[in-house]
Amino acid sequence: MARLPFVDPATADPAAAQALRRIAGERGHAFNVYRMLAHSPGTLERVYALASHLWQESALGPRLAELAILRVAQLTGSDYEWARHRPLAARVGVPDAQVDALACWREAPAERFDARERAALALVDESTTAVEAGEGTVAAARAALGERGTVELLVLAGFYGMVARVLRSLAVDGEPGDTSMPHSDIASG
Repeated sequence: MARLPFVDPATADPAAAQALRRIAGERGHAFNVYRMLAHSPGTLERVYALASHLWQESALGPRLAELAILRVAQLTGSDYEWARHRPLAARVGVPDAQVDALACWREAPAERFDARERAALALVDESTTAVEAGEGTVAAARAALGERGTVELLVLAGFYGMVARVLRSLAVDGEPGDTSMPHSDIASG
């Protein structure tokens, strides 16, 4: 059960209600994460704008972005993020075999994750678990993703790590029909 009440657009202050209506119009639904963030309408607007930018305009592309988001969900134990992004990953073409091997991607056969994906996952792992990714990891990501891609991947991992902290600390309930992340998928790298 959530530790704060979800904001109801019907009774919310005007700024929160307007933001939630706009998000519902764009996403088809004002998900619980947005209804929780609506306690701070300015924060909601900025979080939503950054998430939209990272998903729609990133040099990473949706497949790599979703793979990274799922990895952050694993590393942070964020069932909510996993449940939201697992179907998105499937929709943008992330193969089930990759998702199944994500918790132990380093030991996965070479053909499961290409060099670009491995460089990205190493950066996600280090920046999520240790905060600072090492010089070699950043250099490998830069070689694989370019400078823009490296920055965007670090921001993406940091962003979803931040969202995981909000979701877990406030015990944000999943959406109807959500399934939890398989326990075996939680790994700390």
